[in-house]
Amino acid sequence: MPDSASGKAINALAATGMVRIPGPFARSQQAWSAARVIVDGTMGASSTLAVIGDFVLPPADGPSTRDFQTLHLDFGLPLVLVAPADVARFTALHISAGTPASTAATRLVPLSPLLGARAWPDRAELVRRFAEYGRSHGAWDDAAGYCEGSFARIVEGALGTTPVLPSVKEHAGFLCGNEFASLADEREFFARRGLCLNAVEIELGLSPGELLVFNNLTHAHGRRGVRRPGELNQRVYGHPSLPVEQQVDIRDAVLAAFAE
Repeated sequence: MPDSASGKAINALAATGMVRIPGPFARSQQAWSAARVIVDGTMGASSTLAVIGDFVLPPADGPSTRDFQTLHLDFGLPLVLVAPADVARFTALHISAGTPASTAATRLVPLSPLLGARAWPDRAELVRRFAEYGRSHGAWDDAAGYCEGSFARIVEGALGTTPVLPSVKEHAGFLCGNEFASLADEREFFARRGLCLNAVEIELGLSPGELLVFNNLTHAHGRRGVRRPGELNQRVYGHPSLPVEQQVDIRDAVLAAFAE
């Protein structure tokens, strides 16, 4: 990417939490090189982000996806912190040039405008509620702390009401991401809690060759539509084995969205 284009992309990612770059990038490695420049430029000269995830979605040798993906934060948000953990900061998505056009769309939900639609308790009470939700409903292993990827579970824990989502402790074989049977069910869940996804959600249908980079800590993301095997390339940039005290800083920065 030319320096001027990189500068505009960096400014866009810093200002809005997302940037879409037409490219076209014929191969993923070209897209990842551009993403690296953008991510490092956004973080600043002292950036120490590493690639903590590299995926093809869905796997080339597997089946197509179902027709939607629930909203989530990659690698989850650390809520009850007991040990160093990988924490994702940015996610990059790329469809290689030459791939048949897709009908699927990436869903991005900016946290601050959505959560700002209703009142929430202060940070200390939110942290207490998340700890309780993890103990009773959300954490797989209390000794390992509680890191939550499902945005619906984060909202349910923050509300402090009686949980309605499946408990990972009580439902044998439950797989995260299967909280809802359909996109309509997910929208209804949030609407019943005073949060209208339609008011803030952004849908982006990536074309072959395009690159999308977004801030995993300011935007929950999901999908509408079916992806074919091997269709989407995903790379996640973040902090490997981040110490607990630094996880606290990241958690509290995300929880600030509840107060805006």
